[in-house]
Amino acid sequence: MNLIKILVLSVLIMTIGCSSTSKQDVFDYLSSDSSDRYRIHLFYEETTQLDNKLLVYWNSKQELLELIQGIQLFDVEVKKNKEMANAMELDDFPCFIILNDKEVVLKTKDLVDIEHFFKN
Repeated sequence: MNLIKILVLSVLIMTIGCSSTSKQDVFDYLSSDSSDRYRIHLFYEETTQLDNKLLVYWNSKQELLELIQGIQLFDVEVKKNKEMANAMELDDFPCFIILNDKEVVLKTKDLVDIEHFFKN
C-alpha cells in the first residue's frame, strides 16, 4: 500500500514539474521588484537591431538608468522562451513588454511607444 502511495505521489510530482509555465510564474519572473521601477523584455523570432536600439535608449539618460531595473531578451525559437511568450499571451513578434511589480504597463512592437511611456 505504501509503495502505491509513493508511486502515485512520484507521478504527481513529475506531472507538476513537467506542466506548462503558468502566467503567474512568468509574471513573477519578469516583473520588477517595486512599483516605481520597470523591467523591459523583448521577445523576438529573428535577430533585429531592436535590442541595440533599446540599450542605447536605456543608457541615454541617468533617469532611465534609475527607472529601468533591467532589460531581457528572449528568442522565442527557444522552447522555454516560447512558453513564457505564450503564458504572457504574446503572439506577434518582435514584442516589447514593460512590467512593474504589479502589472504589464505596456505591450508594444514599437520602441517609440517605450520612449513616450517614459516621457510621461
